[in-house]
Amino acid sequence: MVIIPATTGQMGVLLGHVATIAELKPGVLSIHDGNDVSKYFVSSGFAFIHANSFADIVVVEAVPLDQIDASQVQKGLAEFNQMLSSASTDLEKAEAQIGVDVHSALNFALSG
Repeated sequence: MVIIPATTGQMGVLLGHVATIAELKPGVLSIHDGNDVSKYFVSSGFAFIHANSFADIVVVEAVPLDQIDASQVQKGLAEFNQMLSSASTDLEKAEAQIGVDVHSALNFALSG
């Protein structure tokens, strides 16, 4: 089973899942193989679930949760919040908001 962080909410994919395309949001992607679970933080992407029970998951980046430094996440979140509060153009606001969203999702992933 794979659990993906879709924009519509967490989605579990098992054998026989209906063909689907889902946009991914920043969050944890979990791969369950028997008793083994691998967890990765993904920042964005798409999941293509095919009728033959195969899934293609295309992400911008995937980092094992155990390789993420929580102190760096906190530092990045503070920096992007500061950038957001001082942004003067729409582009600066959008870039800072993306940073806040990703770092907030990272922070949530590490605390859960």
